[in-house]
Amino acid sequence: MTLAALPVKFTINPLEWEILSRIHIGPVAVSPHGIGIALGFLIGAQYMVRRSKRWGGPHENDIWNALFWGLLGSMVGARVAYTIGHFSEITDNFDDPLAVFRVWEGGISLLGGITGGVLAAYPYVRKHRMGFWPMTDLAAPGLALGIFIGRIGDLMIGDHLGKPTDFFLGWRCVGSSGNPPLSESVYRAALERGSPPSLGCYDITLHQTAIYDFISAGILFAVLVWVGRKARNRGLLTLIFGLWYGGMRVVEDFLRVDKRYFGLTGSQITALIVMAICLYLLVRYRGAPPAMAEPPPPDEGGPTTDSDLSPVPAAPSGSTDDSP
Repeated sequence: MTLAALPVKFTINPLEWEILSRIHIGPVAVSPHGIGIALGFLIGAQYMVRRSKRWGGPHENDIWNALFWGLLGSMVGARVAYTIGHFSEITDNFDDPLAVFRVWEGGISLLGGITGGVLAAYPYVRKHRMGFWPMTDLAAPGLALGIFIGRIGDLMIGDHLGKPTDFFLGWRCVGSSGNPPLSESVYRAALERGSPPSLGCYDITLHQTAIYDFISAGILFAVLVWVGRKARNRGLLTLIFGLWYGGMRVVEDFLRVDKRYFGLTGSQITALIVMAICLYLLVRYRGAPPAMAEPPPPDEGGPTTDSDLSPVPAAPSGSTDDSP
């Protein structure tokens, strides 16, 4: 008898857990999603500050000021980007246009947030001669760490649902805050209409793209920390981040049912543009273009930073530790 003839079937059950839409602290109800984003930003920002101190980067006050502007820009960019791609969904087919301002009801884009944050922080970075590429190299590992932490909040509320699957990392919701999941038929009916929910609890195994992003961001963080100990070219960490995370978003969005343009989602189009730029710079210069790599010289009145060194020079003698 061959193995193929044996009446044995090996199966792997999907990942399962109960989601938690709100955490109640007395009379206040807080979303785990919001907590995850806040913790991700704070921990990632603190890691960036620690790297700057270690590698002789800009002064801590300058970094926090730049991060403040980046935070404001990221909040605007995240909402604007999501609204552009989901306007009819947010406004209930244009019946409620003011819904675009109700951010507390959910709906933000990570890529839009990153773009908005960079654009908002850039004037401060330029004014204080901190150097664009040194700053983005400092930020890249912390950003990956922040995404890794932030995705935990997404997993807790059942966000970023994808297509039905039998993949071994597929996820099935078993309940929501003590309530049973909605039936599979409810999800499939929405899928047939072309508007399946990206958030919620349904009795069906789906791609949970936040899981893939969580795993990918964790690996990316480790890679950036490792490369950061050895890299000498300014911009290298930034380009690795852009290629890695952009590529991951392209793959992930094929597992979701979102509005598409020429077969691609808005996030995929954005990611492909970013990847093309990063790949060109990596192949041509192995980092930032030489004319843009170095931070501008300080004003005659003196620098606003402790040092104009790259955040990724050779490690101090006898030490290679770059742990958070």
